[in-house]
Amino acid sequence: MSRIPFAIRIEGRYSFRRRIHFRNIISKPLTLALQTADPGAARERVAILSARFVIVRADVKTMLEGQRNLTGIEIEAIFRRELEQQLGSWLSAAYENAPWSSSVTEEAARHGEAYRQLRLPDPRYEMDPCEVARLDAAANSAQGVKELTPEWARPLVDQIRDALSDEYVSAALKAIGATPSESNIAAARTHMIRAGASASARAQRVFDEHVLEAADPMRAMMADLGELSAEVRALLSKADGIGAAVKHADSPSPTTDCPFAVYDNRQFSEIIDDTLAALKRKKVWKGDLRQQRMILQCFAWMTGDRELGSYDHRDVETYVQRLLQIPARGFRFGTLEKGNMSRPFEEVQKELPKLTPELERSLKTVNRDLSTMSTVAKHLERSAWKPRVPGAVVLDFAAATMTIPAEDTSDLRPAWEKEQLECLFRSPLYCGGGPGKKRLKTDSLSPQVWHDAAYWAPLIWYYTHACREEICGLEIADVVVDHPVPHIHIRDNFTRGRDGEKSGEKRLARRRKIPLHRQLIRLGFLDYVEAVRAEGHVALFPELYLFESKRGGAQFYDRAWRFMFQWIFDRMEVRVNDKGKGPDIHSIRALGSSFYEVDGVNEILRADVMGHARTGTNAKHYSKRIMTEGLEVVLRERLEFIHRYVPEITAHLDPAPIRLLPIDMRSRVGSGRYRKLRSDTGKKRKGC
Repeated sequence: MSRIPFAIRIEGRYSFRRRIHFRNIISKPLTLALQTADPGAARERVAILSARFVIVRADVKTMLEGQRNLTGIEIEAIFRRELEQQLGSWLSAAYENAPWSSSVTEEAARHGEAYRQLRLPDPRYEMDPCEVARLDAAANSAQGVKELTPEWARPLVDQIRDALSDEYVSAALKAIGATPSESNIAAARTHMIRAGASASARAQRVFDEHVLEAADPMRAMMADLGELSAEVRALLSKADGIGAAVKHADSPSPTTDCPFAVYDNRQFSEIIDDTLAALKRKKVWKGDLRQQRMILQCFAWMTGDRELGSYDHRDVETYVQRLLQIPARGFRFGTLEKGNMSRPFEEVQKELPKLTPELERSLKTVNRDLSTMSTVAKHLERSAWKPRVPGAVVLDFAAATMTIPAEDTSDLRPAWEKEQLECLFRSPLYCGGGPGKKRLKTDSLSPQVWHDAAYWAPLIWYYTHACREEICGLEIADVVVDHPVPHIHIRDNFTRGRDGEKSGEKRLARRRKIPLHRQLIRLGFLDYVEAVRAEGHVALFPELYLFESKRGGAQFYDRAWRFMFQWIFDRMEVRVNDKGKGPDIHSIRALGSSFYEVDGVNEILRADVMGHARTGTNAKHYSKRIMTEGLEVVLRERLEFIHRYVPEITAHLDPAPIRLLPIDMRSRVGSGRYRKLRSDTGKKRKGC
């Protein structure tokens, strides 16, 4: 049998084999199984792979040959540009006569030590043990930098390393027309580190006599470098021209006052996704982060989406004032790519309606947004927003939160009254109505009771006082039926989460087990659970999770609750607050909590049923009744507690056999109102 070039036999079957040669590795064999033992088929497949191998190798060679190294002129341009930017920042901080101006030389010394560490070979990794020992000695030495310790140096080294990212260095290379290849990025980063070290060393002389007396302090501090050559000056002019073309009109130059240790030229919108992901990994936030994403996008929009290094304390007040100008209802933000937020705020501001008390944004909502931004600012203080002066807070969102007067309850929704919910439970939805969108109407020829979220959720809210999403997001596994005391377990689950993650708990105290009221069991709730389980669903109310855009409680409100509220409103007087808002789903929880507002109520039981955090040392640290008496005893006590204080308003309802509509028709109740006949009904129109 003749030998096939570039082919070997392994256990009787052929494989293709060639060697790949690298610049830093002698060679490496590449082996691909041909999946055949037939010599003819192997010869044909080897020929195809050999031809493809030659083409790929030629493409790689061409690509590598096209990546030239940096020239001496380009290296000098990169060095001088970075040096002037950083030195200009130091000078601005020193001469603006701010509280931190006197500490510029000390801070420059700290940065000089950090840059010295980064100038060591392979600065991408952790600090060398010998360098740590040297910093220890420097900290204990009289000639050492004041208060310099490795514990302080490491974060600054990491901060500078993060600022000199591949994107930042690539932008500098492109600005002077150099190729941003991997080798060039590594080399340019080294020269930028040298420039930073040089700027830090020169900044320590910022208050020397000859610098203070010079007309151009920067020129005086760089006099030893000599004049720029014409070639370098041309590259720097080119870089400055590009920078001016792409820079936002409101963004100050990195050489002007920057309160941060390192000027970060990334726009705020560029770091939103990374920031959300980082805070989620740190467990600061969990679950669906759509609300946090919208808040960060609004901040970017309202402040001009500038470079991170250009932000300062003034942007906090700008954000607050512009947030208060947005009406609470009727305004659609859109995204940074389309809609209102894709346009400049000043342009949208001219189209905003005049604010009335009904349209004013709630101070609680503003404080929520400020709290979110405060969390983001604290996270960025470790990197892009690291303050130049240790311990300073540049963007203090927490200090901007507004005090809400104790007597101001205009934005609080009133609680439901039990008679109003009893009115709902006497509607055709519970006593028998039509199918689909006619479940609140009484003209059905064969009235029926249908079981889904529209039927069960209000009953469960009333008898358990749980929140909207806690009930709408229940899973079959969260309803424990094979227990002496049937109950629901409110906890994180996959139904309430997104992207394969569990979510749902607002705080740890919300994780609780609530016994099922006897009225729920009498009306057949456990039978409903088994019927949905038999269909193979995971969610207890699967019809609320058919779409990604609107899920859970939001879907329930849109499909069912607004019509239920309408039913009650048409038949009883319902209180509204000063802004015209009536009770909502969460107001059922307020009604439930009010039942326990009587003498003799056990506050620990009340907190455990409501999902509130316990108060007091005994309740928080010593009361461990589930561990000492067992879950069954505690659940029976909670059930007796609920039976004792919660009025039963569904005794008039008769249990009905479980009836399930097709899943796409469930929880669609429709309006209980009837259309008025037109005044011209039955009249023939002209021209007909």
